[in-house]
Amino acid sequence: MKKIFLVLALTMVLGSLNGQIQQAVDSIAADYGLMGLSVVAVCDAKIAGEWYSGLRDYDRKLPVDEYTKYRIASVSKFVMTTAMMKLCDQKKLDLDADAGDYLGFRLRNPNHPEKPVTVRMLLLHTGSLNEGSGYDPFLMATYNNVGNPPSFSELFVPGGRYYTEDMWRKEPPGAYYTYCNANFGLAGTIIERITGQRFEEYIQQTLFIPLGISGSYIAEGVTDINNLAVIYGREDDKWAPGTDNFRGVMSSPRDFSGYVTGTNGAVFSPQGGLRISASELARIMILHMNNGKYNGQRIVSKKSIKMMHRAQFISNGANSDDEGVRAGNRGLSVQILPESASGSILPKGSHFLGHSGSAYGLVSDFYFDPKGKYGFIFITNGIESGPRQGPSGSFYTFEEALIRALRDNCLLPCKRKMQ
Repeated sequence: MKKIFLVLALTMVLGSLNGQIQQAVDSIAADYGLMGLSVVAVCDAKIAGEWYSGLRDYDRKLPVDEYTKYRIASVSKFVMTTAMMKLCDQKKLDLDADAGDYLGFRLRNPNHPEKPVTVRMLLLHTGSLNEGSGYDPFLMATYNNVGNPPSFSELFVPGGRYYTEDMWRKEPPGAYYTYCNANFGLAGTIIERITGQRFEEYIQQTLFIPLGISGSYIAEGVTDINNLAVIYGREDDKWAPGTDNFRGVMSSPRDFSGYVTGTNGAVFSPQGGLRISASELARIMILHMNNGKYNGQRIVSKKSIKMMHRAQFISNGANSDDEGVRAGNRGLSVQILPESASGSILPKGSHFLGHSGSAYGLVSDFYFDPKGKYGFIFITNGIESGPRQGPSGSFYTFEEALIRALRDNCLLPCKRKMQ
């Protein structure tokens, strides 16, 4: 009888704390003008709580819930690299090999033709590739003709149809960090050329099916399209629907049937196109907390997970672009938050890493402490007045408010770790 009373008492306390956090999430969403919001806390490598607020579709008044998927922008890079590391485990990929050897064309900075661009440099954004004026026309040609897209050689090789001189930096490969989405279109193409599989198929078989994830890097691959959040911006002081405004129906799916594997992996948007729910994304986080295992099953080696987390680019302020809230050292598709964030907004003594995303009005966060095995995921599909950098320097103001809500009012399994 005493045990039953203890269980009932604990259930009541947990319910109360859960309600407090939900109230805080609703209040923050209202205060900062967020269209919709998903929040997930992970503690001890388990989902400790999920909270949802606002709308996934403003016109149809559909709420955000545990099934809501978002196009999570650049957090997609972290997920892609997690799957790519499996090729290292299988000895099929050498991160320090010349990326051109995998791609089938010479990928060299014309300013430094003697210096190879390695696969590792692509994942670290240090290969001296730049998003010059040729990138957007190339990407539009890719997305508008997914069955027969242009080759990346047309973008980065002098004389190519989309090549412009500003596609390469003046610094040599390995010397300077500049964020470049094209790195990950190239990485996706390398995956295809090694495996002979289309990028989307490889990700599904290597990562999503073993983790029970129903997400996809292309909207056409999302079976529950009605649960896909519309991404909103602002026009004339009103909400304006943008990306993924399907209204529950994939009326004009693109035709991928003619695509030749290994031509241009950017057709699958490895740099930012993943559609996934916050709770499914938490499974990727748990995989990393468990050093490559999920539910006891080995997905990626411990060595590869540790390699992703390890700082391999050290920012000194002069060797990288100023990225504001993205400042910090880098692992493989990993942002390592600066020590100044620990104690100012994050729990004192913590060492958080992960990735953020921002595109078309969406903002996403995926950060965790791998040793403490706790972290958080935030995704919003629109901000009324746009994001503003907070005092911590590492997060936007609404993100800081959410972190404080979890840190100060988290569920009992988290509270011990997040104070």
